[in-house]
Amino acid sequence: MKSMHRPLAWILLLTLIFAFGCSDVHRCVHADEPDVIAQQKAELWDKLSAARPSPASGITGLALSVTVIDVGQGDCILLIAPDGKTMLVDAGPNGSFPAIEEALAAQGVASLDVAVATHPHEDHIGSMAAVLDAFPVDTFYTIAQEQQTPSYTSMREALSENGCRVVYAKGGDSIEWSESCTVTILNPIVSYPDPEELNNASIVLHVRYGDTAILLCGDAEELAEQRMLDTYPRSMLKADVLKLGHHGSSGSTGYSFLLAVDPDFAVASCGKDNEYGHPHYETLSLLYDTRTALYRTDMDGSITFLLDGTDVFVETTRKELP
Repeated sequence: MKSMHRPLAWILLLTLIFAFGCSDVHRCVHADEPDVIAQQKAELWDKLSAARPSPASGITGLALSVTVIDVGQGDCILLIAPDGKTMLVDAGPNGSFPAIEEALAAQGVASLDVAVATHPHEDHIGSMAAVLDAFPVDTFYTIAQEQQTPSYTSMREALSENGCRVVYAKGGDSIEWSESCTVTILNPIVSYPDPEELNNASIVLHVRYGDTAILLCGDAEELAEQRMLDTYPRSMLKADVLKLGHHGSSGSTGYSFLLAVDPDFAVASCGKDNEYGHPHYETLSLLYDTRTALYRTDMDGSITFLLDGTDVFVETTRKELP
């Protein structure tokens, strides 16, 4: 890691907060952001995007492909192992199935060996019933905690109607997916009580191919991150690519957790001009301080990371920047 200048960023942020007379940091900065904060975020993004490595071209040989599909304000991630095994993690909000179907078709995916619902929030499972109806799924991973919403009910009905094998995720277990990849569930951890906030019950997956790895954090926030830090050796958290928890919210990707993961790349799955202000200023600042290359679906479109066991290459369907 290069030298940090995070303290200066925090001093600036706190100065701005007090100047606007707001005691609730999250509300003041993230809802109806003052123009000065929005400008700071834009400037940070400009610096982060300018510092990214040049896109890869001409990768040869086998690789783990991980595509963060642009589904707006939500999550949907397609993984294809070097041996062709497929996995879909989450299915975006309601109405995003056409984008998911197009992305799977583009990669020649006709069925899914594994599908995962990290947690039952609408922006993660809104189109899962449509996916289950359209693509045969061998094994489906989810959490035991439920949420009585139309999206959740539709997902459960589709699982029953399509005869999917359902497994409840437990931290420390492995997913038997591909002979060439190791997939470890890091959260939820059953030795802890169920968290009140469903985000902290999110399934977190560590996927390794050779000497390269990606960590998919769902909407896990700092409570879940601290539980993982307290439970696992740092080697189980280390990854080259980090899918930021909760769309880049300031309530996720705590400083200690980011240092433990120590990624070269981070990716935020978020909608353009979303009402939550994702990714948040604090997260952008932390990534800038730690020289972590950031990609985001609202700016880059769908993003594919190719992990060849030694290096990581990135491809984007780059959008026109505002």
